[in-house]
This record gives sequence, structure tokens and C-alpha cells, in this order.
Amino acid sequence: MYKIGIGYDVHKLKEGERLILGGIQIKSNFGIVGHSDGDVLIHSIIDSILGAASKGD
Repeated sequence: MYKIGIGYDVHKLKEGERLILGGIQIKSNFGIVGHSDGDVLIHSIIDSILGAASKGD
């Protein structure tokens, strides 16, 4: 049996913030505003895994 999970994460961009995608800091003038590291790639992957496992957010 296959299970499929769809994940997403959304944050605002702001000048002067750090930009981290997939655990890698990317040199940029703009970064992601978040209550944690703001890594939208990792957060969306985790969200999809939790969805496929029928777990909550």
C-alpha cells in the first residue's frame, strides 16, 4: 500500500534575514522570517511525511 503526503510551508521574506534552504545557508540580501530557522524546504518535507503517516501538524 502506498501513502502520499503533501506538505507546504510559507514565510515572508525580509531584507537582512538569513536564507536557509535544505539546511544550507544561502548568501542573499533577503531571508525568511520565521519563528524557527525558517527552512521552508525541510519544514515542507516533514509536513508531507507527517501527512503520509496520518499524523497531525
